[in-house]
Amino acid sequence: MTSGESELDRMTRLLKGPQAVVDACEAAREFGTFQWLEEDELARLCILIEEWIANLYDHGGLSSEDEVRLAIACEPAGLRITIQDTGKPFDPREVPAQIERLERGGGAGIGIMRAWAEFAGYEVTPDGNQLEMLMPVRWRR
Repeated sequence: MTSGESELDRMTRLLKGPQAVVDACEAAREFGTFQWLEEDELARLCILIEEWIANLYDHGGLSSEDEVRLAIACEPAGLRITIQDTGKPFDPREVPAQIERLERGGGAGIGIMRAWAEFAGYEVTPDGNQLEMLMPVRWRR
């Protein structure tokens, strides 16, 4: 991790290069554990983040020098996950529900993400792309 900040109900990390996915998952697991998430919720949180960040580096045009900003915040309905990057614009809300690229499993990740979270927003800003997802959580606090 290149840098980060945390409060009790929110966390932000700057991620970079080949270690970005691992660092993102570790930060998400640590944050989710602190928030008393159930094990299945922790797994879903990590998979959502891993899927999106891996695809940014694999398909979004990011180089190993490009940074991604990950933020997770607690809300009454669940966790708001915000990911900012400087890769190619890609709005997952515009992807058809059924993608058939069976030869390489293409599109399966978007389907999983839609099943586990709501794409709450996407915009292209002067700083790059910003995706927001809302993952429902059963708060135990």
